[in-house]
Amino acid sequence: MANDPSTGPRPGDDEGNPLHPLAAVGAVALGTYLTGAAARWAYRRRLPSPEALPPAIEADARTFELPEGRTNYYVRPGSGTPIVLLHSINAAASSFEMKPIFDRLAAATERPLYAVDWLGFGRSARPNVSYTPGLYLRQLRRFLEERVHSPADLVALSLGAEYAARVALAAPHLVRRLVLISPTGLGDDRGPSLAGRVFVRALHGVGAFELLFYALTQPASIRRFYARQVFLDPTRVPDALVDYAHLTAHALGGHRAPRRFVDGTLFPPSPAASVYARLYRPTLLVTPRDASDMVQDFEQAATVVAQNAHDLTRHRLPSGLLPQWESPDLLFDALDDFLSTDEPAHAD
Repeated sequence: MANDPSTGPRPGDDEGNPLHPLAAVGAVALGTYLTGAAARWAYRRRLPSPEALPPAIEADARTFELPEGRTNYYVRPGSGTPIVLLHSINAAASSFEMKPIFDRLAAATERPLYAVDWLGFGRSARPNVSYTPGLYLRQLRRFLEERVHSPADLVALSLGAEYAARVALAAPHLVRRLVLISPTGLGDDRGPSLAGRVFVRALHGVGAFELLFYALTQPASIRRFYARQVFLDPTRVPDALVDYAHLTAHALGGHRAPRRFVDGTLFPPSPAASVYARLYRPTLLVTPRDASDMVQDFEQAATVVAQNAHDLTRHRLPSGLLPQWESPDLLFDALDDFLSTDEPAHAD
């Protein structure tokens, strides 16, 4: 009979249950998430803690506490104006990027030397916190105030150079002069497109970004990226740089800060006119002679230097974005000339 409940759809039957398709989709999504969670848990068990990584630089490794976590830095004591080295911020960054400069300065000068691992990179902690430009600006300013104590010369790379310039502008009493190697913010590219950012955030939302990050930071992928978008001569990519980039990316929590770099969060508003053109500490901009095939461009560099010719000097090298590895002698010549001058910094 039509009204007999025994002949109608029962719980669990496909027919007459309009929620069944949604339930099926939800079950698949849940299964995918749980499978990914299990894979992440298994992979994390194999990862070393950041402090267990081998030192990037042959110097005394010390720690500095931030509210967000413990950070690592290297120091070679000395006398005179301190020099602070700041690595870039990317998927596999650490103070190892600055090792050739540290080693050169350690051999050539008695000045105090520091190399800082940004929070979330190198041997610094990788906490699950909100990584923002403000966090890194606070880290650098507090480090200069509480560990360096006197005005320093900052030698900084890529996005690290942009942060160094912002601190020099906001707290000029902490900085004597600046060397900005391949600084970000001198071109039109400020991170991924809106669609790219949405995609990265969606990956994170379903727990997929972490595993994808570790898959894409294998040695072969890192070497390919350096060869295609960072080095002018792909044959000059050093094994040591690739090996340490892989190590630091595969420390526990290694995906957290890079995710905010990949989705564009760590790029402040364009600094060309608002920061670089307003600097009033002697500043050396080191850029490639030709960056047309590289991940960064420097189309605004000439304009910025013209706007601030009193304090900015540009040095263009026939190499890529890491001249300390690709053409070290040319870079060291420029650094020696700039850092050895006794000209005092301008008065505040």
